[in-house]
Amino acid sequence: MAKYNIGSIVARKSYGQDIYFIVSDIRDSNGQKPVYTLRGLSYRVIADAHGDDLVEKDRNRAMEGLQRQVMRAKNVSRGVAYGRLFPWVRRRPGRIVHIDSSEQFLNICRNYYRAAGLNVKGYFADESRQPNIIGRVLAEDKPDILVITGHDGIKKDSGDLYSIGNYRNSGYFVECVKRARSYQADNGKLCIFAGACQSYFEAIMDAGANFASSPGRININALDPAIVSKRVALTNANSYVTPQQIARITVSGGKGIGGINTRGHLMV
Repeated sequence: MAKYNIGSIVARKSYGQDIYFIVSDIRDSNGQKPVYTLRGLSYRVIADAHGDDLVEKDRNRAMEGLQRQVMRAKNVSRGVAYGRLFPWVRRRPGRIVHIDSSEQFLNICRNYYRAAGLNVKGYFADESRQPNIIGRVLAEDKPDILVITGHDGIKKDSGDLYSIGNYRNSGYFVECVKRARSYQADNGKLCIFAGACQSYFEAIMDAGANFASSPGRININALDPAIVSKRVALTNANSYVTPQQIARITVSGGKGIGGINTRGHLMV
């Protein structure tokens, strides 16, 4: 019988209880100990564990920790609403579509966008379903900036970091980017951010992304994808957003997110 339930907040003993997770699935392991699928509470990482490696955490304290992580990300990004930047001129920030496998993270990002004065279309879809909705979303919403994210992680005991099969969800992110680029090949007209914690950065970039995670195969903050897309949306179309700028304003920095020089999408 499973010791923890779906929705339980836990941490892993073997990793020094460094990250809080929420149990998202419980699988029977051929009659052996159940395997718990864990999704990061503050980070976009996914992992598996047996119950004897887990310890349950107080939900209230865990949610307080999540709020601290969100505030930390906001402080690092140091952003302001575009209405305060350009209060006297006619302007249109870049249109953002954000696809996320975490409804909680999607809502956190929506609040962040809203505080910046951005009206963003959000979609909640598991990583495996995301490639199937890309074409319809792009055709219907015609965004300038597309965010494709959720949770990811390197599979346990995976030695080859350059094999897509050793990543839990990077293959879905790669496929999403390929389909998006078949819709709009010009990376100046459609900026794409894709990836989550520990994602296969090089494969996602080769597929055609402007920005992706994770060059250093590290965990990224829940808000990092939104920080990137907000910066592109509020940067003048005559200027460029650079990977160096993104490294300074995201929690995970250059090891968490990399990319190419990308034209802004603020029309004034």
